[in-house]
Amino acid sequence: MKSNLFFVLIYKYMAIKIIKWIGDKMKNRKKSIIIFFLILIFLSCGKKENTKNESENKNNIEQIEEQMITFKDKSIEKVINDFEVNSKKNKIEINKFENLKYENQNFYKAEIITKEDSNYTISYQGIDIKGLALKVGTVSNSDLGIIEDMVVNLIEVSDKRIMEDEARILYAQLLSDIKEDKLSNSIKYKNGITYAIQVERTGVLIFSAQ
Repeated sequence: MKSNLFFVLIYKYMAIKIIKWIGDKMKNRKKSIIIFFLILIFLSCGKKENTKNESENKNNIEQIEEQMITFKDKSIEKVINDFEVNSKKNKIEINKFENLKYENQNFYKAEIITKEDSNYTISYQGIDIKGLALKVGTVSNSDLGIIEDMVVNLIEVSDKRIMEDEARILYAQLLSDIKEDKLSNSIKYKNGITYAIQVERTGVLIFSAQ
């Protein structure tokens, strides 16, 4: 009987130990599950915060770009990029812009492959852009169409709000006053930019935006 009682006590003791061990495991498991979910919540919040920051940064960049309307608002690098992108869109092939200095004037110059003896220039002082110009070395009747396209290209780069039709009308207005005894004309446009055209006796045409 004592022997049986002893085994009964042993079994009870072992049962209690097993139940306690299982309980501890369950508690640890619950703790692990709680910690796991807390980590998930933390990571989720962090991800949302990062997404929020990325969205805010994107909105800030878009707002800055919206404020950069004319070439005067932009960096030299941005205007060069605008020329490259816009020229490609308008099917005007140009070389890379090169930084040059002539008679104490700083400017970037790109030869236009589409029209021989012609180029675009970006004049600047410090970090400020002073003006854009198109120079055509020789003008003939057969070149008038491509010259107009090159002028339109420059006008579009000068102000991103100006579309092709408006640019062509602006160019036509400037040309309308060009006569044999008046070889230059200019207009201060509604965007504050002065557009000018000059035809030299040698046949050179210069169109500028300042």
